[in-house]
Amino acid sequence: MSLSDHLAAILNPPRRYPSILPAVTFNQTCEDFEVEEIPAYLPDGQGEHLYLWIEKRDLPAAELLSRLARSLNVSSRDIGVAGQKDRRAVTRQFVSVPRTAEPLLGNIDDDRIRILSVSAHGNKLRTGHLNGNRFQIVLRAESGEAFDAAQADAVAERLQLLVTHGFPNYFGPQRFGHEGSTAIDGIAFVKGEISAKQWKFQQRHFMTKMVASAAQSAVLNFSLAARLTAGTCASPLSGDVVCRREGVRPFLFDDRGETPADQLIPMGPMPGEKMVKATGDILLAEAEVLLQLGLTAEDFLRHRKVTSGTRRSYLAYPSSTAAALTSDCAIRVTFDLSAGSFATVLLAEIAAS
Repeated sequence: MSLSDHLAAILNPPRRYPSILPAVTFNQTCEDFEVEEIPAYLPDGQGEHLYLWIEKRDLPAAELLSRLARSLNVSSRDIGVAGQKDRRAVTRQFVSVPRTAEPLLGNIDDDRIRILSVSAHGNKLRTGHLNGNRFQIVLRAESGEAFDAAQADAVAERLQLLVTHGFPNYFGPQRFGHEGSTAIDGIAFVKGEISAKQWKFQQRHFMTKMVASAAQSAVLNFSLAARLTAGTCASPLSGDVVCRREGVRPFLFDDRGETPADQLIPMGPMPGEKMVKATGDILLAEAEVLLQLGLTAEDFLRHRKVTSGTRRSYLAYPSSTAAALTSDCAIRVTFDLSAGSFATVLLAEIAAS
């Protein structure tokens, strides 16, 4: 089978639970999709970097940096963010800028960017400096039909099920580009079929990181889809790499000691030099996943600067969940997710695609 034959399992992988709502939309207005960053730490008020708590509306993450750089007369490379936030949404997050830009904060006169507070800290904000994101999303039926209180209650119950048992921690389709184009380019790049020279010089670093990450994410989704279909995405097997439910550190299931299996979660492959290797049948199964995508472990080792390798938990667990009927008979859901997990993937465990 060709890569195109496997794209469906990467872009629209199987779900763990049957849908309880028909197909929904959740971006008719920016206010239908709100995201608030949960910081890993708060600024302490001292240091050479300003931490701006910003609200942006209907603005791509890259455009946010570009507009701030122009207004504050700094390089976009000197601006720090903990994570990329959705475009078609109201989002709140920290952005760090050099403290030398403080006199120019008044230049930020933009109806899509609002500074909510300003503090200082000693370090630039880096990718990953967050604990997660808090979502508030309004679900509306694609058909235009009204939801009722019973359906809202069912959604609340489903969310509680996900709190207890988790949902498949796939990467969302936005990671892979339009119709999977970024994943296709990433796999071709990792295999050496295309080179960074196809992108403009100033774009090469960003593009190689993006497409290579999409290739790793495709491997993870394909592997997780196979484990879900086999009914083992939540059940550690001999040879698996696992982590504790509240942890991220990978270790071999067979080295768990006296830790009960039900306290551990299998972790899937994102290939590269630093990825903890599985053993036995699991190692063979992961090699078969690569083979089906036309890849080998060595392909990723050749690009170790952009594919260092890691493990990702096969399950994600939301917290602080709620669902309620709105005055116009839509359903508003709220939940927190750990950094790196996708709200759209959680919603796929509630509503039909």
